[in-house]
Amino acid sequence: MFERILYIVSEKQEDKHFVMELARQHKSAVLLSGIMSRECRQISTDGHTRTKVVNEETERQCWQDLYSLEEELKAAGIKSSVMAQEGKVDNILGLANSSHCDLIVLSSSSLSDGGYRIPDELIPNLPCPLIVTNQE
Repeated sequence: MFERILYIVSEKQEDKHFVMELARQHKSAVLLSGIMSRECRQISTDGHTRTKVVNEETERQCWQDLYSLEEELKAAGIKSSVMAQEGKVDNILGLANSSHCDLIVLSSSSLSDGGYRIPDELIPNLPCPLIVTNQE
């Protein structure tokens, strides 16, 4: 039913296990994406150079986490690959269209920048269903 699942990665283990089980049941490939915004970019008041170093290290850690998760999925027998985007949750539309995914799994924590609201223009334009997992 779902050939490609676009998973906007969260830190919640429950989300990861949910996506893995869904992928197993449907023999789906999982496209891993991290939204590199507030969650992956810290703002520092230590000066321009220090801010740049902290941002680069945080982004490097985000990439490392995505690739580690990809290896974990592959070890579990689930096809997966890493995709990334920089920006906000409303950029998911372009990612969903370009990846030709059949389902999007998004943690509600990814919506924190927008006050935990899905942008109004996102839902009617998505090419596939969207599952939003609970923040708790």
